[in-house]
Amino acid sequence: MAIKLGTSDISKVYLGANEVSKIYLGVTEIYSAVSLLLDTYTGAGFAYDFRALRAAYSGNNIRARESSGSTEQNIGFTAGVLNSSSLLTFTGSNDGLVPIIYDQSTNGNNFTQTTASNQLEIVDAGALITSNSLAATQGASNRGGRTSSIAFSGMTDLWFFDVIDVSSTSGTQILYESSTNYGGSVGSIIIYITPNKLNINSKNSSNNISNLYPISTGRQLISIRIRSGVDVASYTELYINGTKITLDSTIGTGNASFTDQVLYLNARAGSSLGFLGKRQASIFYPSDQSANRTGIEANLNAYYGIY
Repeated sequence: MAIKLGTSDISKVYLGANEVSKIYLGVTEIYSAVSLLLDTYTGAGFAYDFRALRAAYSGNNIRARESSGSTEQNIGFTAGVLNSSSLLTFTGSNDGLVPIIYDQSTNGNNFTQTTASNQLEIVDAGALITSNSLAATQGASNRGGRTSSIAFSGMTDLWFFDVIDVSSTSGTQILYESSTNYGGSVGSIIIYITPNKLNINSKNSSNNISNLYPISTGRQLISIRIRSGVDVASYTELYINGTKITLDSTIGTGNASFTDQVLYLNARAGSSLGFLGKRQASIFYPSDQSANRTGIEANLNAYYGIY
């Protein structure tokens, strides 16, 4: 079937930089890109997003809880994105919370929170929470969750890709923490916002090493690299909206090392230091993604329209 624009046939249609291979006029599928993010950039340790990331993934997107009766329901995809219509029908005029964000990698490493009062919010009084008109979770000081235990021991190169909307750079706001007690756990890491800075910390056998970078409010794609076995000044890299950020300052001495940990997102259990903004994607790779960074960022940006 040809599509005509005036008198000319259109043989290809593009969405951002991606060629679209299918167009549907019904409600089942709007488009099918040539390849999804995890099909092109394989090997993710976990992948949370409100759109489909892997063609072979057949599971749900999230498990939702409605605040009135605290009933729960799995919510899948429609047209390759979160089925927000089904979600809003389920929650009605209530709030919608998130006990589970399902991992779309091959590892089944789901993001979970069983404590109702600590669950991230995705529907507020019957309205879908969004950033740039796309689904997002809303954080708060006590809201977050955890992945399964991750065998960080032996890993030398960690990459985190996150689409976030920073509402404030004051106070202390945790994005990731790989321990229930970072200060007392050698080999753990913590990534957090503190006034106007993004801190990337690692606990080694002798002290806490930390690299600080400037950060501002607003929607942004943050790419973080953490390496073990290298000195404090070079063990991290930060890219915001595709641009490498200059290191502001360092704390401590020595090399980073990793041990097996449970990884918390937004806030660990019992914490009052959770991320206050919105989050739309969190993708972790336990391997060097230097060669793939720009491609992963381009894919995320093409959908979320950040920069």
